[in-house]
Amino acid sequence: MVDGRPSDPLARLFFRASSGNRLSRTAGLLSEVPFPALVMANLVRTYCAVYKVRLDEAVVPPGGFRTFNDFFTRRLKPWARTVDPDPEVMTSPCDGRVMSSGTVTRGLALQAKGRPYPLARLLGDESLCARYEGGRHLTLYLSPSDYHRVHFPCDGEVVQCHHLPGRLYSVAPRAVELVDELLCCNERLNTVIKTAFGTVSAVMVGACGVGRISLSYGDMMTNVGRCTGSTRFDPAVGVLKGDDLGAFNLGSTVVLLLEPGDWDVLCPPVGDPVKMGQPLLRRL
Repeated sequence: MVDGRPSDPLARLFFRASSGNRLSRTAGLLSEVPFPALVMANLVRTYCAVYKVRLDEAVVPPGGFRTFNDFFTRRLKPWARTVDPDPEVMTSPCDGRVMSSGTVTRGLALQAKGRPYPLARLLGDESLCARYEGGRHLTLYLSPSDYHRVHFPCDGEVVQCHHLPGRLYSVAPRAVELVDELLCCNERLNTVIKTAFGTVSAVMVGACGVGRISLSYGDMMTNVGRCTGSTRFDPAVGVLKGDDLGAFNLGSTVVLLLEPGDWDVLCPPVGDPVKMGQPLLRRL
């Protein structure tokens, strides 16, 4: 049941059928095909018109974008986003929409309304999961209209990255409402950051389409036909709030996890949009 209504079996079947990794890898190959400059410019112009993308915010290379994936993983001009400088504030790692926000209770977090999931399954690490009991979870969904790079939400040191293979379901709100534990089923990369707020996890969850997740502080990449496993960094990789963390190559979701603490919640209500660098939480 979803909000008291029977789940749609045909929709569930569609999401299942479209969640294969090979399909997304094929889409990935197509997204890397270089088009003539005029054709690519028209494709980008059409996409921006349909999804209301502000191209004036983007860094456009001389001659335009070479491939569709180059456009999709575009960087922004420095003025396009403001990262809150307050060291007591945790900022949004991405543009998107708030899908869930709350407290981790009995090892469970919320995927969407009425859809809890076991955090240990998302992380693949029981000991790391235990750190977040009583702490905060926050889920941000990136739609096709959003800027698709992810940034660090606070200063710290990256101590570990963990790749968890999986399928590539759509993470659109309808799919998240219909498929139990969808975020735990999809391929994902968890960046573990040692910070002044404790250990923070930034989980990038893949989705159907190209399905790749790439990282800026290391050479890990998902949906390339192999598992990169877990990497520990010694020495740890120092990062600053707002630094580039990685990119989604077509669509997805970020789950932020924080240890217990006293927080003033600043993020918008569930269902509302958020921009990279916008305040989410302030330590009291």
